[in-house]
Amino acid sequence: MIAAPFAVFRRLDPESRWGLAVLVPIVVLGSLVPALSPYHPEVAGSGIPLQPPNPAHLFGTDDLGRDVFVRTFAAAQLDMTLAFFGVAGPLLIGTFIGAVIGTTKWEVVSGAWMILIDAINAFPFIAITLAIVAMFGAGPQGILAALTLTNWARYAKLARARALVVGKSDYFAATHVLGYSRPRVLLRHVLPNVYAESLAYGLSDFVFVILVIAGLSFLGAGTRPPTPEWGAMMSDGRLFLTTAWWIAVFPGLALSVTAIGVALVADGIERRSRE
Repeated sequence: MIAAPFAVFRRLDPESRWGLAVLVPIVVLGSLVPALSPYHPEVAGSGIPLQPPNPAHLFGTDDLGRDVFVRTFAAAQLDMTLAFFGVAGPLLIGTFIGAVIGTTKWEVVSGAWMILIDAINAFPFIAITLAIVAMFGAGPQGILAALTLTNWARYAKLARARALVVGKSDYFAATHVLGYSRPRVLLRHVLPNVYAESLAYGLSDFVFVILVIAGLSFLGAGTRPPTPEWGAMMSDGRLFLTTAWWIAVFPGLALSVTAIGVALVADGIERRSRE
């Protein structure tokens, strides 16, 4: 049982191994640090405000005396959870819609959906996301709603292109000859071939979504204070860059390292899928 994960790890590309070596400690620390630390990530007064890094507070304290080390890894847990659902929701919804319109015989329906998809993709992503967050309100729910309502269109376009290729294949034609129902053809023959490509794209999109979540909070449209979130922490810390650099720098480093780790895993898996 224990050896199985290591066997899978050894079969991965070197890039994926490096990526996991970066991501796993961040995920583990994101779970353990907030739970085991004596300092609460949201309660002010854990220490003296604006203390530099020291043995008691490894990343120092912010202007309210909160421990930056605890807040950084509590933010890791929140950001990566939001990014996971922010990718999973649009991936499932968009890929299903794209597979359906890519294999439908009703050209009017397909054309109407493509007009909607192209219209959403034509808008600047951050602008339309900010508008939806303003509509639903700041916070995790607003962020997930915005990502789902905007990002599904990119997956739908990708899935439609793949579904058109599947629709021209011999085995797809054989399903009609054999008299299979449309739901069976869609679920058992089209979607498995379409979702594989969407999953590969979703790994790369994970990096982008993490940066979008941090960017929304940096602009004040993401999580509400005092919730720890990397973008919000960097936004607060920019006011103290010359006197307390650690408030913004450590969350920024955590965000950068996480993005690099995910990108390495995505590149390794994509390279392996092409071989």
